[in-house]
Amino acid sequence: MKKLQPWIYSPFADGVFILAVPFVVVAITLGFHDFFAEPDSMTVISWAILVMGVDVSHVYSSLYRTYLDAETRERHGLFLFLLPFAVLIACILLYSAGAMVFWRVMAYLAVFHFARQQYGFMRVYSRREITSTWRRRIDALAIYTATLYPIADWHLAGQKNFNWFMKGDFYYLTDAGFPGVLFIIYVAIIGAYVIKEGALLWKSIAMRRHQLGNSIATSGVPMPLFNLPRNAIVAGTFLSWYVGIVHFNSDIAFTAINVMSHGIPYIALVWFWGNKKHAPMTPQNLTAVRPIRSSGRIFQLRFIAVFVAFLLLLAYLEEGFWNVWVWHEKDHAPFFALFHAALVEVSPGSPWLTLIVPVLSVPQITHYVIDGFIWKMRKDEFAWRDITLGQIEPVGR
Repeated sequence: MKKLQPWIYSPFADGVFILAVPFVVVAITLGFHDFFAEPDSMTVISWAILVMGVDVSHVYSSLYRTYLDAETRERHGLFLFLLPFAVLIACILLYSAGAMVFWRVMAYLAVFHFARQQYGFMRVYSRREITSTWRRRIDALAIYTATLYPIADWHLAGQKNFNWFMKGDFYYLTDAGFPGVLFIIYVAIIGAYVIKEGALLWKSIAMRRHQLGNSIATSGVPMPLFNLPRNAIVAGTFLSWYVGIVHFNSDIAFTAINVMSHGIPYIALVWFWGNKKHAPMTPQNLTAVRPIRSSGRIFQLRFIAVFVAFLLLLAYLEEGFWNVWVWHEKDHAPFFALFHAALVEVSPGSPWLTLIVPVLSVPQITHYVIDGFIWKMRKDEFAWRDITLGQIEPVGR
């Protein structure tokens, strides 16, 4: 039965680094509720771990998937070269319209990016299912409801003790007066998804009893009665977004749940892709394997610390510039003493910010944009689907 589940890498790796993350983080926040409920419980250490260590780091993991991959550079070099410049120009024009205009657009773009990642994982874990259009639409409706209802509730509740980027980056609708209706719709969609899964399970059991189980298959492989990873993604998304945004009104709770549930699975997916792409010759992957390049060694288990350290270094460098030139957060300054000693600080009202903020935002916005291309399943122009989701057996070394 384990082999029938549509895992990306393996039951253990998927379970620990993708599926279990939101459940574990939510359990921790609820288990230490008094601490995480405090509005000002975000410490410098927790910021360094969550924001710099996970959130910013995961942005740079896209480099492994794109700019640092020789095959991708060869096939999409022009696109990869021009994209950061296009992003920079767009950011400069946007920031020129006003700092708050820039950060508001950034916030909503980030929300879209985070929601789309959950949808993407759901589609990956649904890839072997042969099902009707209305069932697929319920799945999509459920995952988008899981992400967008808490955002809608946030808009209706008004300013909270946390922000996506900075205070005022959302446009609040506190006088709208229909949060109760949205909650009823929210519960109804959850119910529709549960009923759909129950009906599908019942039908699958009946088919198995009549020895028709092999009709639920892809390439002759029968699907299990219950798609565990897909349901875990949907349930984890509902749980983490609701608890992090609606239940808690705390910066550290929102940041911990939001960042960990998004960043860790993304980094894991990049590593899964690289490990499978550069897998050595084995009887299982003899026909699908690609030649090992020296850069592929970073995806070996023995080099995983280097894989992560590179991301942490880039995140640290970026945050150092942000701290000196933009945020000026005194509590964080000791982390970036070398930056403060070597760089000239920029005043909050300086016209140089029209260039500095867009330049520092390029990695993040490029990550948002490029993410819409590199993980496509139907039009897989960036060659990841067959490598990562095919029959290559992952190996540890």
